[in-house]
Amino acid sequence: MKKETKKKIFSWINQALIFLGIFLAITWWQQKDMLQTSSDSISPGFSLVDIAGNIVQFDPAKQAQKTLVYFFAPWCGVCHISINNIEAIKQSSNDKINFYAVALDWQSKQEVEAFLADHDLTMPVLLGTKETSEKFKIGGFPSYYVIDRAGILQSKDMGYTTELGMRVRLGLAGS
Repeated sequence: MKKETKKKIFSWINQALIFLGIFLAITWWQQKDMLQTSSDSISPGFSLVDIAGNIVQFDPAKQAQKTLVYFFAPWCGVCHISINNIEAIKQSSNDKINFYAVALDWQSKQEVEAFLADHDLTMPVLLGTKETSEKFKIGGFPSYYVIDRAGILQSKDMGYTTELGMRVRLGLAGS
């Protein structure tokens, strides 16, 4: 190989590593205040009202399957984009996973309904509270937690995630 070609390749690799380092640092910074994920981190539960007025309870100790809890704000542009990825996964998961979309930082039920009018969701949409936000340590939108059948916090993320990225977190990458 020519010296010039090696120099270009080295430069590209160096730039890619710098980009990766910056990306990982930003990801860590965004997630640093979220609940910790480890083998002994049990998810909080909740009892919330859904958009239709029904009470929905989530007890992490009584789940028969993995659960994805997606926290969004109706005013959040990234939430408008990412919720469609979550819905696509739900529709293709054949009910192997529980899905909950929890609205936070909303001013009125109508604001949440306006958000939902833009999306054809089949998952329960719950009206979260300030207490819910504090229990799950939500500091930005959208935020996600993947909770296994034992109620352990398995994965977390904040911000946009691709459908493939979420499928990997849920163990559905081949589906």
